[in-house]
This record gives sequence, structure tokens and C-alpha cells, in this order.
Amino acid sequence: MKLIEEIALSNGLTLQIVDHSRVIAADTVKVDLSFQIRVDLLEGYFADREDFLAVQTVTGDVLTYEHKVERTFVSLSEETSARNNMIETFKNNSLRYVSHDQFARKLALSKLRDIRSNPYKYRARTESESHSTALDDSCR
Repeated sequence: MKLIEEIALSNGLTLQIVDHSRVIAADTVKVDLSFQIRVDLLEGYFADREDFLAVQTVTGDVLTYEHKVERTFVSLSEETSARNNMIETFKNNSLRYVSHDQFARKLALSKLRDIRSNPYKYRARTESESHSTALDDSCR
């Protein structure tokens, strides 16, 4: 994992471009990039405290936006070109979107919608479940 670039966005957030590329054969590489933005979770993004707490319980005080792109079986001689092309494509297609002044608020509200629509994905683990998992892990 290597930080390629940090971009200060006009909305006050910072976009990090991280390279997760790796060699997959003697002459080929998997070019794997992630574009990440950390967003502080603020109560002001929500209509009421209950909504804020619903998201905070699941995510903590920070939300992370992440977009991943990859290309497999890229020849070593084309690795840099492929990486640069993927970065430029993201910048051309998505930089305006993530720079929008309402991006952080909309990300928080999107997470709230997902929590409400898919509660099974976010079900809080009880202490007994955590203890049971710890016991299962120790038996392996």
C-alpha cells in the first residue's frame, strides 16, 4: 500500500489516492487503486439526533468514502501508463462529485438510508455473540 497523492478538495475534505498494486506473474501486474475520503460525522447533517446516533452507532465518528478500481494482467511495461490513466479517469469523472459542498452531508444521509433499508447488515453484536465468536476463534 502506497499513498500516491493527496488532493485538498474545495469542500474542505481531502482525497487520498492509494496504490495497492502487486505483481501477479513474472511480467504482469494487477494495478489496484483506491480513492478515499474521511468524513467527520456531524450531528448537523441529520434532521434529528436519533438519525445521527443511528449512524454513529454503526460507523463511529468518521465515515469513509472509498472507490476502488483495478486492472488485472497489465504488462510491467504498461503499469505506469495504466495507473495514470485510471487516476485521470477518476479525476475527470468523479472529482467534481466528491468536491461538492454537500458531499459529506449526502454521504452521511446515504449511510443512514442504507442502515434503515438493510438493518440486517448493521445489526449490533451483543456481548454474548462477541464472547461466542472469541471462543470459536480460539478453537481453530
